[in-house]
Amino acid sequence: MRRTFAIDVLECPACKGRMKFVAMVTEPRNIARFLSALGEPTDVPARSPNRGPPY
Repeated sequence: MRRTFAIDVLECPACKGRMKFVAMVTEPRNIARFLSALGEPTDVPARSPNRGPPY
């Protein structure tokens, strides 16, 4: 993301200090458990309808 958007994902937005990469969650069950603990939705959002043809 640094090369594309010039965003450093390991920079703290509050204090501008360096953050450490702690873990990468890849198991769907663990992701759902983590999201539910944060109060975030765990289901996939519905797709929006297609737009009409251009005029």
